[in-house]
This record gives sequence, structure tokens and C-alpha cells, in this order.
Amino acid sequence: MSDVEYEALGSLHFAVNDLRHEWVSSGAVVERMIAMNDHADHADGDSPFSHRSQALSEVYRAASRYNRAVERVMWPCVSAYAVLGITLLDRVVTGRGPLDHLTVRALSAEPTLAALLAALAVPVASLRRARSAEFLASEQQEQKELLATAEGVYVNLADPARDRPLDRVRAAACRLTEADDLRIDPLWDSLMEPLTALAEQNTLEISFYLAHQG
Repeated sequence: MSDVEYEALGSLHFAVNDLRHEWVSSGAVVERMIAMNDHADHADGDSPFSHRSQALSEVYRAASRYNRAVERVMWPCVSAYAVLGITLLDRVVTGRGPLDHLTVRALSAEPTLAALLAALAVPVASLRRARSAEFLASEQQEQKELLATAEGVYVNLADPARDRPLDRVRAAACRLTEADDLRIDPLWDSLMEPLTALAEQNTLEISFYLAHQG
């Protein structure tokens, strides 16, 4: 692996790991505030003094905004990490030469929806080494499900309830952070966790392959 490939993959790896801790932490705060709000609403009942429930409601909204902000920063890193990792794993296993600097820089940025789907269509499980047939079958199924989930983003982007619904051609060329609508659940909602897991596994596979090459 070239220096630029190694540095780009490592940079995304550490960014995703740090952001994941903050994402999980901020999500836990949101969940805690939901529970506290429910309890406060019940405790206040019909009392004319509802300082507690009002205050906690404000904190909940602030926590939700922060959690969404963390996700918005995390998604470009996760999606780029996955796409770059898939591309590099495919490259090293098939024996192709290193990617040039401009290509690595492009792959290190948030991918378009079409680029993400193209990467997820690469049969990554077939590139794994020293794995049981059961493990590979499970990997193949998980990637198939992840690809179907990502494909479903096209439907969400075309929803007329969105500020700017997109047809398939425009949706393919967009990046999810660009199309994010704060009024509704984020487009990456069901993609973040499985894509992060896939990206981490790809990095481990690259390391394993290079360590045992030849």
C-alpha cells in the first residue's frame, strides 16, 4: 500500500473511531432526556408550575440538535472510510497498482449516493481470507441487506414531503449531507452503524492480507 493510501485510510479510521464515541455518547444523552421528560410530564400533571418539564424539554431539544450535528459530521467520514476501504481491499487483493494522489483524495471525501452504491456492490466477502464458509455467507447477506438499505435512500429522496424532492438522476449525484432535511429523520439513519462495521472490517482485512501476502 502506498504512503498516501495508508495515510488517508488511517486518517478516516481515527476520525470515525473518535466520532463514534461522541455519537454514542450524545445519543445516550438524548435517550436519557426522553426518559426524564416523560417522568417530568407525569409528575407535573396539571400543575400551573411546570418549570421542571419545560426546562428538561429545552435540554432535550438542545441534545437532539447536538446529536444530529455529530451525525452530520460523522457521515462523510464513515461513508468515505467505507468506500475507500472497499476500493483498497479490492485493489490489494486483485494485485492492481496503487491509486494516484488525486484518486485517493477524491475517495477520501463524502461519496455521492451512486458512488456509495457502486462500492457496496463490490463482492467484498469474496475478498476475505482465512474465513469459514458460514462466516462468508453471513458477510454476503449483511452486505446485500446494506446495499438494499442504501438503495432505499432513492425512495426517501423522492418523497414529496421533502423540501427538495429529487428524481433518481439528481439523487444519484447528490451527497446525503447536502440533501439532509432537519425536519425529518436523517437519510443515513439506518446506514451509519452497519456501514461503520463494514468499514472497520475492511481495514482489518487489508492489514491481514498485507501481513500474510506471499
